[in-house]
Amino acid sequence: MGWKEWFGMEEEEKSFLKEFEDALPSLTYKQRLIGFSVCFGAGWIVSFISAAFLPRIDTAAGAAGFGTFYTLGNLISIFSSCFLWGPCNQLKSMVACHRLFATCLYFVGMGLTLFAAFYQGDGYTSTDRIGAVIGCMVFQMGAMTW
Repeated sequence: MGWKEWFGMEEEEKSFLKEFEDALPSLTYKQRLIGFSVCFGAGWIVSFISAAFLPRIDTAAGAAGFGTFYTLGNLISIFSSCFLWGPCNQLKSMVACHRLFATCLYFVGMGLTLFAAFYQGDGYTSTDRIGAVIGCMVFQMGAMTW
């Protein structure tokens, strides 16, 4: 025990989340709504762009494009809620006991979608690719709505 602790001069250690919150500027209600709207709209647009790859989803490039744009659009849409509640509150809410399982499933679904889209195995046919990518996308959507 050092002499600073004896005289109460030791500073309190801040948690990572508290330091993160302090580093972010506070936004007005209007700025939060604008940020949410722009980010959520951008997420939907990016997800909608993924539909352009559906006609070519049986090819490796089409599946990769679809999986990437669909997953990126979902990530942007999730990020948009950080404008409303703040990033730390959003993260705390996502890992709360009653939501942790659904959050984990959602991120596993994103990873599986990308894996199915980019996997280049020897026995991985175009039919397998279509089924895997669409199945993982449906899994991701189910976890998101849960």
